[in-house]
Parts: sequence; C-alpha cells; structure tokens
Amino acid sequence: MFRTKLQNLHHKINTFLFINGFSSNLKSLLQSHAFIITTGHTHNVYIAAKLISLYASSNNLISSRKVFDFINFKDPFLWNSIIKAYFSNGKYTESLEFYSRMRGSNALPNQFTVPMVVSACAELGLVEIGMGVHGLVLKLNLFDGNSAVGASLVYMYSKCGVMAYASDVFDEIPVRDVVSWTAIIKGYVENGESGKGLEYFCLMCKNGVGEVRPNFRTLEGGFQACGNLGALVEGKCFHGLAMKSGFGCYQVVQSSVLSMYSKCGSVEETYRSFCEVDEKICYPGR
Repeated sequence: MFRTKLQNLHHKINTFLFINGFSSNLKSLLQSHAFIITTGHTHNVYIAAKLISLYASSNNLISSRKVFDFINFKDPFLWNSIIKAYFSNGKYTESLEFYSRMRGSNALPNQFTVPMVVSACAELGLVEIGMGVHGLVLKLNLFDGNSAVGASLVYMYSKCGVMAYASDVFDEIPVRDVVSWTAIIKGYVENGESGKGLEYFCLMCKNGVGEVRPNFRTLEGGFQACGNLGALVEGKCFHGLAMKSGFGCYQVVQSSVLSMYSKCGSVEETYRSFCEVDEKICYPGR
C-alpha cells in the first residue's frame, strides 16, 4: 500500500510539473517547486532534473543552479541536465565548466553529454578540449552506432577549421543521418572547399534515396556551394529538389536560392526568384 501511495505521489508531482511547468509563467513553476518541497521530494534526481530544465526554459539559470546544488548525489542524468540548461541558453563556457566538474566527480559522460559538450567547444573554438572529449568517446565506446555523437564531432572539427579530422570522423560514422551529412557539407563550404561540399551533397542524394534526404540546412549548404562555384546546372537541380521536398517556401532556402542565381550570373532566374520570395514564406517547425 505504501508503495502504491508513493507511486501515486510521484505521478501527481510529474503531472503538476507538466501542467504548470510548460507554462511560460514563472509563477506557476515556482508553485510547482513549492509543492515538491512540501511533499519532501527535493532530493529526487529525476524531479530535480525536470525542475532544472523548466527553469532553464524560463531563462532562470540561477534557480536551475540552486536546484542542482541542492542534490548531494549527482548522477550523469543530473549532470546532463545542468550542462544542457546552460548550453541551451548560449552559456557555452559555463556548460564546459560543469562538464569539467562532472569529470572531476568521476561521473562518466554518456552519449547525451558528448553532443552538448563538443558543440560548446565548437562555438568557443576550443578544438583542443574537443579533441580530448573525442578521445574519451573512443575510450568509452560512445561513438559506435550513435549518429548524434558523430555528427557533433564533425560539426566541431568543421567549425574549428580542421576538415581532415571532420572527414575522418564522418567516414567512421556507421549510420549517417541528415545531421551528419549537413555537418560535413556545410563544413567544407564554410571552410572554402565548395567543390568538396558539392561532391558530398551529390553523394548524399545518390546514397540517400528513400533513407536520408536533405533538409533546409543541407539545401542551404548545397546552394552556397553552387553559388561559390558558379554551378548553375546543379543549382537548378537543387532548386527543383527544394520545391519538391517542401522546403522551397522556407525563408533561408529562398534567400540561398536568390544568392546562388545571382552569383551564377543568371539574371532571369535571379529576378524570378526575387519575385517569388514574398509570395509564400514558411518557417521550420510551423
């Protein structure tokens, strides 16, 4: 009976957090937190992680930090929550500081820790730290079969301008998803190797029929490559692909198409694309 009551209380707390926490109203979240304190569940790791996430979503990192500090035993799940809280709010330095503390506590990172930490290294240009994380990934065998870990490493090396390493990591990814392909394509384009970027884009389209298809970010990289190379024929093909796949109305795609035709010197297509820009614009996730 006691166990049933405890389970019911946990369910009640989670429901309370779900209803009040997902509101942007900080007052509702504080009420949820007060309820947890009065029921004596402040040391529950999973509830604490939920609170950390919700406070972070409200841009209240001070409260996220207080919840985190209150927990004596911090497992990887809780460490990931506080790292994500700071990372998702653009506090990359702080997220790496928490990762350093995590390692100092002998807690091991997992496949959820790595993408955030490596991406933070990418944003800060800290390739040496990123390489250290890469070494740990190999040691803990976190890379095998995990496309998110691989894609984040490709992104980090690309962002830091080390395309040789980015290419090596990409080749080792067993199952490449659209994020992995996009990272390597945009990496080459943004590092002045548009020819390689275009080559990878075409390879993706060739190998990904029915499996992996480009998204609006991949298309953006493809259009940038075509514009830089003056590859009008390929650019037109990608434009058709964008329209067929439903990304033609995305603002970032429309801007990329317009820029591509302009760089390729196609006045007619540039004008036509310009006229189409304001006709219908849609955004990712809408």
